[in-house]
Amino acid sequence: MNIFKEIIDAYLINYSTYKNGKVVFEYEYGELIFFKENPKIITLFSIYIFPEYRKQGLCRNILQYLIDKGSIKFQYLCIQSVLSKILYEYLERFEYINKKFKNKKDGWFFKLF
Repeated sequence: MNIFKEIIDAYLINYSTYKNGKVVFEYEYGELIFFKENPKIITLFSIYIFPEYRKQGLCRNILQYLIDKGSIKFQYLCIQSVLSKILYEYLERFEYINKKFKNKKDGWFFKLF
């Protein structure tokens, strides 16, 4: 999980230096792709965890860490590219700090504060 935290921390610290568009981070467990567009929304465009590392709570830990750290700079966390049925169903039931994601036309949104 530490590699995810390092990636997320690096993205947040260097956010202003990235150009608008996709920002890709590859790591030994999979890939995180952020999409920079709106300064009030941290957008995780894609989250991919290699099959051998799934069902270990990594996705939940990533989302919780993004929610905790993202609330410093952003109003919303958006999960944009939900191509798999498993992730779609997971986001439907995900709950953290007594809040849930809401499915809107532009993605799944979680109000950070």
